[in-house]
Amino acid sequence: MILYLKNSEVLKPDCSDFEKITFAEKYAIKGDVVKAIIAYIIMTDENPFSLSLERSEGTGTAEAFAKKDIDALRQIFFEDHKEFSNYIPTRKNLSNEEKRIGGMIEKLSSNLNNFNDLEGFFHCVKEFYKTYGVGSFCINKAFYMQDDGKIVPVSHLRNVSFNDIYGYESQKQKLLRNTAAFANGNSANNVLLYGDSGTGKSTAIKATLNEFFDKGVRMIQIAKHQFMHLGKLTEILKGRNYRFILYMDDLSFEDFETEYKYLKAAIEGGLEEKPENVLIYATSNRRHLIKETFSEREGADDIHRNESIQEKISLSDRFGLSIFYPKPMQSEYFDIVLYLAEKSGICVERNTLIAKAREWAAAHGGYSGRCATQFIAQFKISNIE
Repeated sequence: MILYLKNSEVLKPDCSDFEKITFAEKYAIKGDVVKAIIAYIIMTDENPFSLSLERSEGTGTAEAFAKKDIDALRQIFFEDHKEFSNYIPTRKNLSNEEKRIGGMIEKLSSNLNNFNDLEGFFHCVKEFYKTYGVGSFCINKAFYMQDDGKIVPVSHLRNVSFNDIYGYESQKQKLLRNTAAFANGNSANNVLLYGDSGTGKSTAIKATLNEFFDKGVRMIQIAKHQFMHLGKLTEILKGRNYRFILYMDDLSFEDFETEYKYLKAAIEGGLEEKPENVLIYATSNRRHLIKETFSEREGADDIHRNESIQEKISLSDRFGLSIFYPKPMQSEYFDIVLYLAEKSGICVERNTLIAKAREWAAAHGGYSGRCATQFIAQFKISNIE
């Protein structure tokens, strides 16, 4: 086949029985496993034809070659696959992401099954690419970067929503409005969520991804020691018809670290224009991300002291939207505990629960949303009385 399967890492129709079973178990595929494999190949094989449809561009001469490939896949799809036509998976401990991807595969397989003729089958494939795109970005929500710069899907993603976060309503709205504008192709800002630890900054980022995945938003987590790959990464992402959030968790720099220079360049861009489909969302306990010392303020050894200070402060200023997450007051902490207890189905007298929550906070770092979450988890485990 000219386009599909050539140098592809995905499963091939002629894979071994063991590979077919492994695939079916990974995504809990029921029924005809081979049809599901064909659907998966179609969903994930990036080639000039599929990428052109994702970008809503003309397919040109690639369409004729693709049609031959699709016809070959169609013929395999409608063969009698005998022992794999009524497969029942046995694996039970699937992640939410594996279940969701398995559902996508089965849905496309079911849609393709309605078109035995080439024209109908080919049209179904084209409509899928126009609607969902193709490749790993098509089926996965989130990714992380390896040290070699390779992007790998996150298979176990926490299924959290904004309803799981008590309070911080104004912070939620700012984040939602900015991301909604970004998802709709409008101007939006890079975002810095800063404030005390345990206040829900990282949880808000994850909730944002779950909220806007269906709108084409994808997230890639990158660590600061990998910032040297930012330029190459944005070059890859700018040609795709998705909206990418580069997520940097617990971001801060010591005064001797220089990786922040890569980040500044990625935010502002150099000679080449920054991709309009890429934003940076970061969380930090610091408002100013780079550590600054009193000796620098005094500037004993630095002739251009003000310039050195501004160099460090300017990184935070490059985030167009900064959202502050303060540590909750005692009463707010108790409200969070009561909210989480109700969601968890804990039925304990209010004053008793608050008294235990106060004791827990005193022994575990003070009042915060994280402390409240940990308290409820421990309460459920040990049934604190």
